[in-house]
Amino acid sequence: MLAVGFVVAHLTAALMGLYSSSPKVSVVQPTTGASIEGRMALEVHADDGPMGSGVRSVAFQLDSTSGTWTQLTLDPSSGTYRGTWATASATEGDHALYIRATDGSGNHRTVSVPVSVSHATEVQVLTSGAPSPQDGTPSI
Repeated sequence: MLAVGFVVAHLTAALMGLYSSSPKVSVVQPTTGASIEGRMALEVHADDGPMGSGVRSVAFQLDSTSGTWTQLTLDPSSGTYRGTWATASATEGDHALYIRATDGSGNHRTVSVPVSVSHATEVQVLTSGAPSPQDGTPSI
């Protein structure tokens, strides 16, 4: 009976808008100032506390907090939100990666992590030496 009362109180508080605290957000990956190229793994812990309405979503975007957010996926085995981002669309240099967690009451917290994007250049390997004969037989 106590559990039912707790659930009812929790739902009533959520419906009345009494949950006004934003979720806590901790970015595991990438680390602050990371230099990245190619595909970058994202890993985020988000928690709304024992009396919160629960984390509803975690999303990210680059260099802006307005526009389209890309959702991360909850990994139930670790309790973290994960995703990947292909850096090819970003210019080389320093950027801010914004991560936003939103709870069931609509409260959100946004944090940023500075990252540096680098695009690898193709390396051409040149070999030197005498050309081999056309017929494939070794020359002496």
